[in-house]
Amino acid sequence: MFLAPGRAPDEIVNFIGYCLAYTAAKFGVQIHAAVMMSDHYHIDLTDPRGDLVPWKQLFNSLIARGINAQRGRFDSVWSGDGPCDTCRPNDDETFKDLVYTIANPVDAGLVKWARLWPGFTTADWRFGETRTFKRPEGLFDPDGNMPEKATLTLVRPPIFSELDDDALYDKLAAAVRDVELEIQADFRAQSRRFMGPRKLARQHWNRVAMSFEERFTVAPKVAASSVWRRLAQLQRDRDWERKYAEARAAWRMGKPAVFPAGTYWLRRFAGVSVAQHPPS
Repeated sequence: MFLAPGRAPDEIVNFIGYCLAYTAAKFGVQIHAAVMMSDHYHIDLTDPRGDLVPWKQLFNSLIARGINAQRGRFDSVWSGDGPCDTCRPNDDETFKDLVYTIANPVDAGLVKWARLWPGFTTADWRFGETRTFKRPEGLFDPDGNMPEKATLTLVRPPIFSELDDDALYDKLAAAVRDVELEIQADFRAQSRRFMGPRKLARQHWNRVAMSFEERFTVAPKVAASSVWRRLAQLQRDRDWERKYAEARAAWRMGKPAVFPAGTYWLRRFAGVSVAQHPPS
């Protein structure tokens, strides 16, 4: 439970916020929602520059090195399992994922309301709101290249264009509340209680998570509540793989080749030509 807020939640919130703000600015990643649980995190984002891989590498490594420095340890922090990065096909699915992210501490039985989660969360951030985080003392060289402060702005996701920022925030807050009330009703029916902030403060980082997680399963690459939308996304991926294979074969034979939008490794390390994303 390396990310457990413990008895000094302000420190872990500032540390995570600083790392997220610094890396998001460095790679141009737009953060729409984020919740750092005790042993994993959920982040909804847009990656305009196609730098998701180096962003995750830097963000995860900063978190790991900082956690080890705080905890006085030297071993791995993150699991070696593959990532779960999924793309949402439309506005409704993206919105549902924002709600899922914000309500995750409630769904896990930790707090009754998402805003009460003492760890890092954007539950009470409005779109366009900017917050500033200070460089954590003792974790980064003050004479190095890490700035003294880093700012993070919560970016409105490109959904429901008919709503302004405040209206979209109100819609999100209402949907999160509906989910919170539904979870609370389920807990009452099962005679379960939420852990609450007091017990969370006593939660030690070295304890093992009690929740069960399936292992040796396939990490999804697409996500949608409708099976037909998932199939459409999978077909889109198959079409992309076919175009990539054709371009790669031509490139290896020395012929002109334009790789499909989304090509990462060859674009970054071999300088191949890549098509532009079609306008949404």
